[in-house]
Amino acid sequence: MPISPQELITNLGDLPPLPQVAAQVLRIAADPDASTDELQKVIGTDQALSAQILKIANSAMFGMVREVTTLTQAIMTLGFSTIKSIVIASSAKNLYNRGAAGLQERLMWEHALVSAIAGRAYARALRFPRTEEVFLAALMHDIGKSVLALKYPDRYGTLMRSVYNDHADGLTLELDTFGFDHAMVGEALLHSWNIASSIEQAARWHHDPIQAPPDYRSMVAIVALGNQLALSQNIGIGRVESLATATEEALEILGIDQAVLESHSEMAMEALERDKSLISDF
Repeated sequence: MPISPQELITNLGDLPPLPQVAAQVLRIAADPDASTDELQKVIGTDQALSAQILKIANSAMFGMVREVTTLTQAIMTLGFSTIKSIVIASSAKNLYNRGAAGLQERLMWEHALVSAIAGRAYARALRFPRTEEVFLAALMHDIGKSVLALKYPDRYGTLMRSVYNDHADGLTLELDTFGFDHAMVGEALLHSWNIASSIEQAARWHHDPIQAPPDYRSMVAIVALGNQLALSQNIGIGRVESLATATEEALEILGIDQAVLESHSEMAMEALERDKSLISDF
């Protein structure tokens, strides 16, 4: 019998909270009347996050002629939408690394970031209007894995080694071991964070996008393609063959065929090469 969301949250116990600075940034970024000064004051209270934003503003990805030296300059350079993505990315990375950071954590984080960059590239190629939302959704699609690794380090570490070394099916192992999988956990976490419903749905349905609510199905499909491209490049833990059904569903939802996907995938690979400084900077 499927586990209910309430039972899922009860079984998991307390979910990691969204960091306070990230919550404030999301609130300010959502306010059309918010000013750069308000955003700068909040971000400035987190030294590590401030340094991260300055580093990215000065990365090759943005091709700045002059060095960006202040948070205000960085916010003006990057824009509210990109700042929001960076803040959530920083929060997500901190969650990935809350346990004993090792190969497993590094592979999961790199997979999340590459999936996000690829997903955004697919969104642009498909002229999907909410590209930054796709970036965040793809970035968070496997966040449930980090929660499982944090709460059940021994059991989940063994499970992930089976996926990595023996090419076992991760979703099946998760369901057999815990009674729920990382997609369900990710949905529960993001709901507790009060993140946008589209991002929550992407976490829940990226392995089965046809099951996503109609309003979010296209976004989930694009996230599924970003996930597939990352694994096809051996970035992450798992077999790309396990995503065959999700990829077929995504193509059906988006109304494209394999030839179009291959063309868009070339653009996504170019984006990964162009944005590799973002991967290394994080």
